[in-house]
Amino acid sequence: MNVMPRFNHIKDLRAPGFLALVLAIGVFAGIAFPAEASDTAIATTPAATSAATSAATSAATSAATSTAPESRAVTVATGIAQITGLAISPLLVLVAIGWSDYAALGTSAATPLHANPWFLVPCSIVLALALLKKCASPAIPLPIRKLLDAGEYLEAKLAALIAAGVLLPTIISTMTAATGSAPNTGTTTASLPAPIAHVAGFLNPSWMPALVADAGFSHIVLLAVVIATAIAIFVSVWITFHVIDALIVLSPFAIVDAALVALRGSILGVLALALLIHPFIALVFALPIIVLSFLFAGWCIRLDIFACTVACDLLFARKPSLHRPRAFLARGDFGAPIRTMGHAESTPNGVRFTYHPFFVLPARNLEIPVSSRELVHGLVWPTLSDGTKRTCVIAFPPRYRVAVDELATRFEARVREGRLRTGVRRLREGLAALASVLRGESAAQV
Repeated sequence: MNVMPRFNHIKDLRAPGFLALVLAIGVFAGIAFPAEASDTAIATTPAATSAATSAATSAATSAATSTAPESRAVTVATGIAQITGLAISPLLVLVAIGWSDYAALGTSAATPLHANPWFLVPCSIVLALALLKKCASPAIPLPIRKLLDAGEYLEAKLAALIAAGVLLPTIISTMTAATGSAPNTGTTTASLPAPIAHVAGFLNPSWMPALVADAGFSHIVLLAVVIATAIAIFVSVWITFHVIDALIVLSPFAIVDAALVALRGSILGVLALALLIHPFIALVFALPIIVLSFLFAGWCIRLDIFACTVACDLLFARKPSLHRPRAFLARGDFGAPIRTMGHAESTPNGVRFTYHPFFVLPARNLEIPVSSRELVHGLVWPTLSDGTKRTCVIAFPPRYRVAVDELATRFEARVREGRLRTGVRRLREGLAALASVLRGESAAQV
């Protein structure tokens, strides 16, 4: 089963996204380092200068710190790194930032939702159960482990929606307020430690109506670009790293699951360590992650849809439909990318695969020639392959495991047991034979 992306298709998939990312980084740089004239503009008349001097002297020290270009750059770099970390592991980062903000702010009336104990305790319990399942995964039997993996996979989707809805607007508001794109709401961070002031998202995003009413058109456009860029970064990075959860659902080996979890944890740990050292270091580490996420987003979406179908079939035991059965392309050289979702039907020369590009465009038909049809009864899902070329053509969801014979009859294919399924069956037979021998010896001794 080919699950790796085709690198020769990257230039066709991601060039517009990469250009948009470069432009977005330029916008962030413009926000972080605005024109020097805008930072040093003062009254030019002597009367205005003398009248403003006494009022400005008391606020000059604090304002210099909050409006300096370096401070703005630090805030923007922290926001980008924080959005990247939130996308890598939404629930873990949400709980970590929430408890950090709770320790800094306490139980005041202005405590935001993500730092509220009534919200943090249930999230922490879910996170602890997920970590416990990951630690005990090698000792759990395969059928039960796959069900737990499917449940955790759907939980990861829900956690991403909650984390993005609760924390992402606050991160964006912190970045825009620090860069001057939003009016001051009276919230101050002077009393908080520097890491908390940058990393924690505790500003109230209720400044949005006031911004639209009071700010100029250029500020509104700039804010829209910042919000769109932040959402694009979060979605692309989350889609890419959510593939780890998808691969865990598809993989039958616990050691592969542990390696994937360790990979994601190590990347998140390095990003957090870089953010503690300096936000610019975290930004340098986060930018390659963002660029690669834009490059592989299309492949990751298709794999995620396939894994979502597998997880729902395992959890909800959906019944198969033999009329134009649901199928996924197992290869990428048939005229559409690998893992494209559609419907398959038998033809005299092979298989006709029907799908909708981008899910909404008019349907397209792919005529796939198959000289010798074999329906491989796999351990998790069946696959239609070409027996002559020994290559997989189409993969069916797990719901069709209970209808392998009917599916083979419909596609005029012979049934062949998959290698992994054969190995598991022989292992069970060997263990059963060993148990019977041991029982016989114990009975003879009695």
